[in-house]
Amino acid sequence: MGTIQQGKFTGMPLTRLGRWAAGMGVLFVVMFLLKTNIPIPVPAMFVMAIGIIAGILVLVALIWKRERSWLLWLMLIPGLFAILFTLGELLYPH
Repeated sequence: MGTIQQGKFTGMPLTRLGRWAAGMGVLFVVMFLLKTNIPIPVPAMFVMAIGIIAGILVLVALIWKRERSWLLWLMLIPGLFAILFTLGELLYPH
């Protein structure tokens, strides 16, 4: 087994913003899975707000800070899901 390369796709996020983005993304995924499977006393709007913040942080870290970590690319998927889901609910409420 080799060492984790820093600053490459296979490494972890290098910047503080990148680590925050990855942490918020993981927190959103865990809270979303808990909220959908177990009735926890956390408002769904709070969970989606965490997802939106995570999605924005990931996009900023990837574009502005030029992070290339696999973890941020992976956390981009649930972050964009939260952003698009919320936009869909705001534009076409039911």
